[in-house]
Amino acid sequence: MPRELVAFKNWTTVVTMTAAMSAAVLTTSPAFAEEGIVQPPQAIVEARAALQDAWDTAPLGFTTATFAQAPANGYGDYTPVASANFQPDQPIYVYTEPVGYAFREDDGRYIINLSVDFELRNMTGQILASRTSFAQLENASRRRVHEFQTSLQFGLQGLQQGDYVLQVRINDLNSDKTGSFELPFTMAGQKN
Repeated sequence: MPRELVAFKNWTTVVTMTAAMSAAVLTTSPAFAEEGIVQPPQAIVEARAALQDAWDTAPLGFTTATFAQAPANGYGDYTPVASANFQPDQPIYVYTEPVGYAFREDDGRYIINLSVDFELRNMTGQILASRTSFAQLENASRRRVHEFQTSLQFGLQGLQQGDYVLQVRINDLNSDKTGSFELPFTMAGQKN
């Protein structure tokens, strides 16, 4: 492929090539719709419908909920920590992939709208800190997005050395669904 097509520097060539390829495929393939869009195989159409039916009736859950080294670059693009041992001045990142949230339709777009609560507890269950609506997560798309990730950052400076549990609850503002998970971790002692 010529370099100008890859870099999109020559728009005339891109449009001409695209039109030529579309015309060639349209004349040779009955799988194209009148609008020139390839229709997926029936098996994929049925699988997507089954996924959406299961999604709509499922409770809010998580395919992944873990501590990460840094905020994610995108869905599935994160690096988990080797161990949940943190330094007192270190930010704590949590990566999650929620599933089963509801979509609100607005002007041809599907809106995901979630809020996040958290509790920090010691190992005896005593709540040391908590906050409701700690973060608001929203996404709008012309399609229902089933691969949605969150990267949360917690600054827990001032914690004494010891073991703790971070409980995160995600609330779906488009429905009455709520899901939560707990992540145990250790705070190391102060560096000298």
